[in-house]
Parts: sequence; structure tokens; C-alpha cells
Amino acid sequence: MELDTTLLFQVLTWIVCGPGAGVAAYFLMEKVPALRRLASEAKRYVSLALSAAIAMVAFRFTIWMGYYPLPAAPRQWIEQLFAVSFVATGGSQIIHGRVKLRSA
Repeated sequence: MELDTTLLFQVLTWIVCGPGAGVAAYFLMEKVPALRRLASEAKRYVSLALSAAIAMVAFRFTIWMGYYPLPAAPRQWIEQLFAVSFVATGGSQIIHGRVKLRSA
């Protein structure tokens, strides 16, 4: 039996570089009662922050696992975390538009 040793890398890459963080945030917003009870405007901002946080944690994990090199300087950390959070928040908005607005 051969195991796919790249699965974790692929999942983390999907979270960091694709819509994975937005999907995870959307899932949490629907399943966690405290988040589900928020007003619609608050839900929007919390989901954006949650998407960014999930992506940044996953990014840090990819570095810890050795999939990506450790940023050498504070500026590199800031730039990479900004890029990761920017992509994640955009992904969460796409998920919202596809799921919520389509059913309205």
C-alpha cells in the first residue's frame, strides 16, 4: 500500500493559496451557534477576519512543516501574511456570493 504523502501539503496549499480559508470560515459561520447569531453586518466582518486568520495559521503551519522557506526578515513576514490574508478574504467573498446571493 502506498500512501500519498503530499495530501497535507495540498490541503494546506488549498487553504493558504486558494478558497480553502473562505470555505472553512463559511462552514464555521454556519455551524458555530455564537457566530450564526451575529447580525448580518457583523457576520460579514467576522467572516473576513476569520478567513484571514485561518489562512495565516495555515501559512505558518506550512513553514513549520518545511513546505515553504522561513521568511528571513520582518518585512517578508508582513508581505507574505498580507498576501495570504488578502487572497483568503477575497475567497470568502466569492464563497458568500456563490452560496448566499445565488439563493436569494
